[in-house]
Amino acid sequence: MEYSILVVDDQPDNIKYISLLLKEMGLGKKVYSAPNGKIALGLAEKIMPDIILSDWEMPETNGLELLKTLKQSPKTKDIPFIMISAVKVDAKSMKESFDAGVHDYLKKPFDKLEFMARVSATLKLQGAYLKIKKNNDEIANQAQLISKQHDELKQLNKLKDKIFSIISHDVRSPLGTLDSLLQLFDDKRILNEQELRECTAMVRLELNKVQTLLDNLLYWAKSQLANMHDTKSNVDVYDITQEILNLFEDNTKKKKLTIHNKIDPDYIIYADKNMLSFVIRNLFANAIKYTLKEGNIFIDAEFMLDSIRVSIKDDGIGMNSETLENLFKDRTVDTQTGTSGEMGTGLGLVLCKDLIEQNGGSISVQSTLEEGSEFSFVIPYNT
Repeated sequence: MEYSILVVDDQPDNIKYISLLLKEMGLGKKVYSAPNGKIALGLAEKIMPDIILSDWEMPETNGLELLKTLKQSPKTKDIPFIMISAVKVDAKSMKESFDAGVHDYLKKPFDKLEFMARVSATLKLQGAYLKIKKNNDEIANQAQLISKQHDELKQLNKLKDKIFSIISHDVRSPLGTLDSLLQLFDDKRILNEQELRECTAMVRLELNKVQTLLDNLLYWAKSQLANMHDTKSNVDVYDITQEILNLFEDNTKKKKLTIHNKIDPDYIIYADKNMLSFVIRNLFANAIKYTLKEGNIFIDAEFMLDSIRVSIKDDGIGMNSETLENLFKDRTVDTQTGTSGEMGTGLGLVLCKDLIEQNGGSISVQSTLEEGSEFSFVIPYNT
């Protein structure tokens, strides 16, 4: 192996002699020299030698000062250092040198064979140290990778649990309705044209619910796996809201709700349409669920400096402080039953929060028990 060696001494003859010994050892191809610790410090930071051989007594910056400065730098602290001195040979000086981090110590005049043995042993020890350090770094990197994979696996398991929970609740409900409708045909009951038309409309509605839910679920799952591409486009906020209102028209009619879409028809933003639709749809479904018959739901939007704020407000049953505290927690929660017995998973708001935050926005809620709730979210946009 070819080593780079830095020799530091204020006496040129000493540098010449040490260089000859290193050449005799087969280590003379990359030998650098410096007359004092100050110059040696700059040179060491530049060439990063495999070993430093330094005199103690030198002008400007002595060997001990050089050693201490090198040990303070993360870049040079591991360079092996052999102190060579004719003056500082007492036990106290040697102890001070070893306390500062010197690897070995030679007294001048030194024996040729002893010099060669000390240098060779130091280089071998350094090689073993670097090998162990490399192995430790690899182990640390592997541990970090395993930890990262473990965290990703935990997130995937949480994702799986959420998906299964949604499927077991929100998908089974419309499928149960479909089963009940199809049972009418199994009972061989003769339906008139009007009844058949109504049943067909209900089947289509329930199928649309399942399709929409699965589309949203897949969209959200993709976002959680961080595989989404930039799908932003010009979005008409009023139109997208009206599409959602039409989707829930039967639900609002059953409860005789009055819907107030106060969004300006001219509101166009550059945003992710699917994300916007997903969030508004979930918040609107919640408002329907917790609004009493003949109640009101207000949907509004306003432009801010570099974002848009969308709010959905109802005059429904509202929430207590405990429910508000757990509303956006990242876990499955037992939600209160809707005003017409509607059931949910408690996950819809968690999914909304995830998507909004992934798009650099935030969601908030204000609610008073028996007076109603107002959900609002803010997302940045580019015009």
